[in-house]
Amino acid sequence: MWKLKVGKGEGPWLRSINNFVGRQIWEFEEDEGSPEERDMVEKARELYHQNRFQVKPSSDILMQMQLIKEKQIDLTSTPVVRLGSSEEVSAEKVEMVMRKAVCFISSIQAHDGHWPSECAGPLFYTPLLIMVLNLSGATNSVISSEHKKEIIRHIYNHQNKDGGWGFHIEGHSIMLSTAFNYITLRILGEGSAGKESDHGALGKGRRWILDHGSLTAIPSWGKMALSVLGLYEWTGCNPVPPELFLSPSFLPFHPEEPNSSAYKCHLARVPDYLWVAEDGMKVQNLGSQLWDSVFAVQAIIATNLEDEFGTTLKRAHNFIEETQIRENPSGDFRSMYRGNSKGGWPLSEQDQGWQVSDCTAEALKALLLLSQMSPKIVGEQIETNRLYEAVDFLLPYQSKNGGFAIWEPTTAPKWLELLNASEVFGNAFVEHEYVECASSIVQALVMFQQLYPEYRNKEIKTSLARAIQFIENTQAPDGSWYGYWGVCYTYATWFALTGLASVGLTYSTSQAIRKATEFLLATQLDSGGWGESHLSCYNVKYTPLEGNRSNIVQTSWALMALIHTGQEITGSSMGTLNLHYASFKNTFPLMALAEYRKSVILPSQNISSS
Repeated sequence: MWKLKVGKGEGPWLRSINNFVGRQIWEFEEDEGSPEERDMVEKARELYHQNRFQVKPSSDILMQMQLIKEKQIDLTSTPVVRLGSSEEVSAEKVEMVMRKAVCFISSIQAHDGHWPSECAGPLFYTPLLIMVLNLSGATNSVISSEHKKEIIRHIYNHQNKDGGWGFHIEGHSIMLSTAFNYITLRILGEGSAGKESDHGALGKGRRWILDHGSLTAIPSWGKMALSVLGLYEWTGCNPVPPELFLSPSFLPFHPEEPNSSAYKCHLARVPDYLWVAEDGMKVQNLGSQLWDSVFAVQAIIATNLEDEFGTTLKRAHNFIEETQIRENPSGDFRSMYRGNSKGGWPLSEQDQGWQVSDCTAEALKALLLLSQMSPKIVGEQIETNRLYEAVDFLLPYQSKNGGFAIWEPTTAPKWLELLNASEVFGNAFVEHEYVECASSIVQALVMFQQLYPEYRNKEIKTSLARAIQFIENTQAPDGSWYGYWGVCYTYATWFALTGLASVGLTYSTSQAIRKATEFLLATQLDSGGWGESHLSCYNVKYTPLEGNRSNIVQTSWALMALIHTGQEITGSSMGTLNLHYASFKNTFPLMALAEYRKSVILPSQNISSS
């Protein structure tokens, strides 16, 4: 049975700068689990397989089962809340739901304070890993028979009805993913000597490839990967000098020797990118430990239940502190066109070390909220100079247009996107500014300035004014904003409105907020919810979910956005690459309920009583 290991790291090729805090890896243990637990896992797998075309993301059942068992928390003690068709939403019932939700969130927190969760979705990550391991002869040293079984399960579970595979789990079939996943299945032994795990599915994949133009229809980087495998003629690739593979190691681009120390260190970190759920094993994006944790903290604090769940907040507080990047890159990093990283936070954990602006802003917000609470409940406040370092990190990310980039300050002109050679990733060649990043940073700087008005006061005020102007200038004519890091217009509009509200703008004082409110009300469904398709990212136009279905996470975003407009309430990633953040369905509905109680129910009760 598979078991999640947290904060562990052994072996001569593993390195860590913070004792592996935030590390999450899956290992197979033959004797793990009782017969009843194994049966529950198999039932979860079977249920997923039966409904795989209706609900494609996993629900992280394996992780939840393990952590809930370890915490020994009784999740059935709080009754389920149901509202009658004409029943009013009361503060008491909202509080009951929030308490049950926080209890569940606490039960799936790891002992080091983070929330383990899947962050996956693309269907070409796993094939590329298997291809590299196969080429270097390292497959059997990294991938066991149990790994192979779960990887094969995942690939078959996400095969479309027509036999192909999409760019991501929600996508229509394309040649790149179909060829990659078909070849991966063959590398892993499927189809050899009549062996096949899923009743003709491999043959359906092969037929899809042959019926849709074969490998000639793959983007150029896919053709190059298959040429390295010996499955495609080099003459069919766009001209890339093969001599590049002979580049010496002192150049910034060179092939790695499989027996080198550097490559062995890479292999030791492969488990960090593998995630197991009821749909099988897949390669994750980077992991989203920090990102998920800071939103969980903000949601719990919003409920005002911190006295009951102080231990949960204390663990999370420690994890966020431990994950801050404390040093800039080594050597003469500026000559390598690297920016500062000191004071920032990554998407996942400190060893990964890739600083991200909105992750830093949301972590800063969480720490500032925690700093206003009793240390007896949430632990000692982080040192003030580390908060200053976070602000110092964020301010240089602002561009001339007032927006904020995500990974590094923008330096290259936008026209360089014309040279984007990926053929599948939009706006990925140079850094851009994003409304989500601008909003997160605006909120963090406003909160910081309220608590530390003496630090870089004038610069922060100037930065805020320029950022607000950027948010207003990038609003679409229909009142929405395009979201690059979530699906899509709903996600970005929630961020934009929260940012505008944080500087005191309201429905009555801001035309941008009024237009955004009209957009949100126009896209609300008859059910009362909101539901936006990932196709909005591609169509660059709001596209509802098929069948006008609502989505609980998007409904939460829209509800919070409307609350932040100040009006009385009466009733996606990387653009073309969609990611599944499994934790969102736990965090954002809780946050929305807390905001609703605070800003709608309780004020209305006060008005009635007066």
